[in-house]
Amino acid sequence: MEREFICIICPNGCRIKVEHEGTNIKNIKGDECPKGKDYVKNEITNPLRVFTGSVLVEDGDFSLVSVKTLSPIPKKYLKKVGEITHRIKVYAPVEIGQVVAPNLLDNNIDLIATRKIEKKNSLSS
Repeated sequence: MEREFICIICPNGCRIKVEHEGTNIKNIKGDECPKGKDYVKNEITNPLRVFTGSVLVEDGDFSLVSVKTLSPIPKKYLKKVGEITHRIKVYAPVEIGQVVAPNLLDNNIDLIATRKIEKKNSLSS
């Protein structure tokens, strides 16, 4: 099988053609630097992505907080992590970088907050 990738690692944006069978790479053409070759190899053998999403916040000045995985995770886990985020609720206050959900899927996948959420002001009459 032959596929074409546009490398996103550096500003060159090389169009890299890869001939492969499953994860067995036979030929790579069009890479202008070693980073492009590594990028394509990873995309074929173990594609990784950073998950981004949001989770509910209780008693916060916003009802949702944006979250992301601390590091890239295998692409195959994105949907599962997304499903989990629908069931997570955190309580305000929330700090940037706070671990919202540790060790998701028992794979050392930590979900962290990317926005600060203050506790809702309680008005006394």
